[in-house]
Amino acid sequence: MLETNQIVTTGPVGLPATQNIPGPQPTSISPAAAPLDSHQVPDPEGTNPAAEQEIAEEATAKGENAPGVEAENAIWEARYSMKNFIGRLTVRTLLSLAWIALLIYTLWDDSHAYLTPLTIVLGVVLGIVWISLLYRIIWARYGHHYRLTNRRLFVSTGLMRRRCDQMELLHVKDVFTRQTLVERWLGLGTVVVVSREAELPTFYLAGVNDPDKVMDLVWHCARAEREGTAVQVDNV
Repeated sequence: MLETNQIVTTGPVGLPATQNIPGPQPTSISPAAAPLDSHQVPDPEGTNPAAEQEIAEEATAKGENAPGVEAENAIWEARYSMKNFIGRLTVRTLLSLAWIALLIYTLWDDSHAYLTPLTIVLGVVLGIVWISLLYRIIWARYGHHYRLTNRRLFVSTGLMRRRCDQMELLHVKDVFTRQTLVERWLGLGTVVVVSREAELPTFYLAGVNDPDKVMDLVWHCARAEREGTAVQVDNV
């Protein structure tokens, strides 16, 4: 008669999922824990069949981890931070104030009429500079979206044509940050996630707030995912 082994896979919340495969029985079996004395502690919730079935149905309906259900929960979401544009907004604001002062000086006295062509040209250039900056802000802010779950990392890029790439946390090899001096002052940076996958070996989470915290979060989630899928073999 064919004997079977039982593979127990421990998920992120410690609920086992079993699968029988053919093969020889292990020679070493750990002794089972002794059952609790029912007179020492009250019965826990769900010990009667009706309550146990009700709890399992509620967990399945909510998408939580129940026998046969692998839940995926969002842990962190972010976009390209607006703090990346503080410097450029400040410079353009100062240039605009200088141009307004020049415009008032030109219109205040007719003797300054020779400055009118220069004022017009500078106004047009300043308008183009503002339009270019606003376009970059919209493209960066709404063209970058990052989402981390307990199983995967998603990076969405593009404004009109969006591309969404995903990386399984099981394949994360390394996580580190990149920051310039100004970014360190503002608490900004880029989180670089290196994967073992050949197609998408590296993800860049550019312009995120508190990159050190994000780096730690990605690393801890990746480590928990690897440890949560450890396989243990036991006898049926």
